[in-house]
Amino acid sequence: MCRILSYLGKPILIEELLYKPDNSFIKQSYHPKYMPHLLNLAGFGIAAWDHLSHEPKRPYLYKTPQLPFYDENLRNLASKISPHCLLAHLRGVTYSDKQIVSLQNVHPFLFSETNVALAHNGALYDFDLMKYDLLEYIHPDYKKNIHGTTDSEWIYSIYLSHLPNPLGNYETSDIINAILETLKILQRVRHKNNIAINSPVNLFITNGEFIAATRFVLDYGWQSTDQQASPHFSYHSLWYTYGESYGFYDNEYKMKGSKTKSSIIIASEPLTEDTTTWIEVPEYTLIVAKLENGEVKITSQDINL
Repeated sequence: MCRILSYLGKPILIEELLYKPDNSFIKQSYHPKYMPHLLNLAGFGIAAWDHLSHEPKRPYLYKTPQLPFYDENLRNLASKISPHCLLAHLRGVTYSDKQIVSLQNVHPFLFSETNVALAHNGALYDFDLMKYDLLEYIHPDYKKNIHGTTDSEWIYSIYLSHLPNPLGNYETSDIINAILETLKILQRVRHKNNIAINSPVNLFITNGEFIAATRFVLDYGWQSTDQQASPHFSYHSLWYTYGESYGFYDNEYKMKGSKTKSSIIIASEPLTEDTTTWIEVPEYTLIVAKLENGEVKITSQDINL
């Protein structure tokens, strides 16, 4: 369904990720390599952190419900801004007149009380049946900020509610514990409402200092018998590549290799047709990447709920 791209490392011109590679992020909106029968045409959003900007802990934020490949403003911004961290999201929805395409539903979500942003690839089956049972797990400060209709904004609110504080510097254990607790709450509320249908929850989370991502499905393999096959009945893809820097090397876009790993990309799919420098994340896995003394440190953990 959706496509998500995250980056952490040496400052990079945004167009080097969004536009220039042969499987660029913007190209994935209309021609994704994975789930090619679906288009991601329900909006685009990006949060980008730049150490040299005013209030560097707050990202540039650009969101639109329009089609990104026709967006001249986005192209101009992408040719000027060089962040050290970004989170970009192409929203895909099923083809139905019941879907709501609006600015309030565009990812990534970033509430004013925090510097943590989240984007989601997936869908919670029967979300309307379970969502009000989630309220008891959401801090009152975040309840008032839920303005859209997506399950993703509720998941984001639960995650924020289980961080030690909204604006802190987080230990890797804080990030992981909040993710696991969020997934456990979703599982608990689904069980309460007798929901046991395949529901992917690929989450991307960052505050400009770390990237966390999950490849996870609730009740994998259990499909509804009263609906047509859904794109959410399969695993959603997740890949990463890391090295010294990402750019155009040896006549192709790739992550430059070296002993020092100072940059990482985590994305729904590789940005190039050649995937030899990319690693696919296994199912039921979460990864957290942080920069420590200029080098990317990756923590990987199985999700066993």
